Amino acid sequence: MAILRWGQRFGRPVWELERMRNYMENALSALAGGVDHFRKNYTGVFPPVNLSEDEEKLYLTAELPGVDPQSLDLSIKSDTLTIKGVKKPEAGVVEATFHRREREAGSFRRSMTLPLKVQPDLAEALFKNGVLTVTLPKAAEARAHQIAVKNQ
Repeated sequence: MAILRWGQRFGRPVWELERMRNYMENALSALAGGVDHFRKNYTGVFPPVNLSEDEEKLYLTAELPGVDPQSLDLSIKSDTLTIKGVKKPEAGVVEATFHRREREAGSFRRSMTLPLKVQPDLAEALFKNGVLTVTLPKAAEARAHQIAVKNQ
């Protein structure tokens, strides 16, 4: 029995996953009437976000490279935060045949349910270097309260 390196016999796992993803993407785009038709109807998850918290606040960060902060619209309705905006196409890019197109342009909308109640009137948003940071103070009932233990 010959001893083969992992990459010689099975391929590298990451490459195999990429190959399978490309195969599925091509198959789906063919079913949808071509790559352009498939891409126009597929929005993916944009912008990617992180949602974290500390004792007092929730913090949402969203990556929005190439988005004009003036085009952003943030809103909170009950426990749902919505980010809407427009990502303009890159300047100087003419109609071309793309071999891979993952950086889309156009309108986007991302809504997420917040894990607890916040005070929307005290929310703040900051846009710096293509990253949106939204700070949402927790509502009083959502904050942890210390309970004193009495000794008898």
